[in-house]
Amino acid sequence: MSWTTIARREYAATGDSRAIRWLLWALAGACVLSGYLYPVLGSEPFTTKAFVGFGFLTGSVDYLLPLIGVFLGYGAIVTERTSGQLTLLLSLPYSRRDLVLGKLVGRSLAFATTLVAALTVAGALVVYPFGSLSSGWYLAFIALTVLYGWIFTGIATAMSMLTRSKHLATVGAFGAYGLFVPVWGAARSALRYGLEAIGLVDGELPDAVLFLFGLNPVTLYDRLLTGFFVDGSAGAYAGSNAWYLSEWLALALFLAWTVVPIAFGYLRFRNTDL
Repeated sequence: MSWTTIARREYAATGDSRAIRWLLWALAGACVLSGYLYPVLGSEPFTTKAFVGFGFLTGSVDYLLPLIGVFLGYGAIVTERTSGQLTLLLSLPYSRRDLVLGKLVGRSLAFATTLVAALTVAGALVVYPFGSLSSGWYLAFIALTVLYGWIFTGIATAMSMLTRSKHLATVGAFGAYGLFVPVWGAARSALRYGLEAIGLVDGELPDAVLFLFGLNPVTLYDRLLTGFFVDGSAGAYAGSNAWYLSEWLALALFLAWTVVPIAFGYLRFRNTDL
């Protein structure tokens, strides 16, 4: 047996959760609605590349996709571990690596299939009848967005591997969502306004501070959209020539987020008694 068997089982099982189904429908609806609204509210020329920067789309993805990832991942390991089913499952010809990979891939496919379908429909609404298709850029955007969801599924799955307590896994996974999504950006804005009020900065934060705040996967995702797809001279990084604020380094850090949390969780899980 291989991890693909587990992946198929996990993919089928995600449909049993009403919360996940509602969140997936909300994400799909937001993407399709964005495709409808963009030609109405946006400015010409209407292209799928420019559509990537449409505020309603990016805002919906920024908040909904990480939440879906957390819901999919936080109970992936710990639920079966606390019930004793994990010991039974590993008595079959599966390794712990097969188990983790299968669960991560299967659960990620649950949002990936919905996301790809919804963005395909949204892209068609942008193109028809007067828009134009930038197929390479749009496919790159879809791939980047799938990886964005993978990151939060991986973070939540890592939390699920690090503890035997479902309560702690839940607190850790949803705490990570709260920190990275609503709190992080608010903290950056509060710091900027505070430093500006006492006269230590004039406008934006120093480059080194921007880099530290930019380590957040949500910020990295938005930075990649701005730098590669929309307008690299816009946003909080406008006017900075610091190499560590480039979109290429942001891409490397973003890719690191797709691997490091799940690898750390697996190394801990691999050497822990069940």
